[in-house]
Amino acid sequence: TTYGGFDPAGSVSIIDMNSRTLVATAGFSGVPMTGSVRTTPMDFEPEYIAVNAAGTKAYVTLQEANAMGVLDLNSNTFTSVVGLGTKSFNTAANAIDTNDKAAVGSLKAVNVSGLYQPDSIAAYQANGQTYLVMANEGDTREDDGDKACASTLGATGDLARLNISTTDSSAGNLVTFGARSFSIRDAAGNIVFDSGNKLDAEAIARGIYDDGRSDDKGVEPEGVTLKVIDGRTYAFIGLERTTKGAVAVYDITDPANSVFIDMIVTNGDVGPEGLTSFTMDGTHYLAIANEVSNTTTLYALAPVPEASSWMMLLGGLGLLGFMRRRVA
Repeated sequence: TTYGGFDPAGSVSIIDMNSRTLVATAGFSGVPMTGSVRTTPMDFEPEYIAVNAAGTKAYVTLQEANAMGVLDLNSNTFTSVVGLGTKSFNTAANAIDTNDKAAVGSLKAVNVSGLYQPDSIAAYQANGQTYLVMANEGDTREDDGDKACASTLGATGDLARLNISTTDSSAGNLVTFGARSFSIRDAAGNIVFDSGNKLDAEAIARGIYDDGRSDDKGVEPEGVTLKVIDGRTYAFIGLERTTKGAVAVYDITDPANSVFIDMIVTNGDVGPEGLTSFTMDGTHYLAIANEVSNTTTLYALAPVPEASSWMMLLGGLGLLGFMRRRVA
């Protein structure tokens, strides 16, 4: 973000919490870049941070640049900036709704790519390896100076109203913001799993899809928190742009074979922004801060017996039960 024409250099601060003193400030000058790092007129803007189990490396999302910074916590310096690439929406599994004026939730495969541009990030261990869970919200420059309708490059029909990146698009090669999904990547930044269009599809099925966001970034996955319950790792993904508060729940114990479990939908809540999980007195909790409704919701997470396969097909809730407490 620029302030009065001044673009502050992005950085990460390391603070000693015992003494509450600044240990180091890590910047990006001279840091080697790998992959396709998106070029914008502004400096890198660190968004969220995740730290590996050993406490030796931090992974920093650089949302607008569609990249991830790798921070060595022994030397307190960045060792690399990794470009995260793009996602093709031209497959049935990745089909999206690009027209906010057409039928609600009309998912179609389109010749468009999406910048992942993750917001929140969380790290966990599986089979001795570090994996990174990223909510691929997408974002433009603060002044929207890199955004235009696809019609400006000759797109017609359902594609005409889609917001695209003027920095990355050309006629016949449309690139939009966000991947409308969450991804799991290894520590090198390689994709291990992506949720495809499941988040949009589940919001549509529950009648909470906001069609007014179809031309922009769909349900906009933003917040992420992880919780281990009875030896299994679950990811909770907050969806910022649904008509009711919505958090998708995935079992990510086996990263490459992650499974959708459920979507928590809360009446009276809108715009989950921050999520965190914790355990107290033997009970697991999920806390959600809702930006638009100005509410905070607390769920108790209780394991229930796994349903039989036929019950799962009939819509069994799977592995988690939920009990809610809402605070206005």
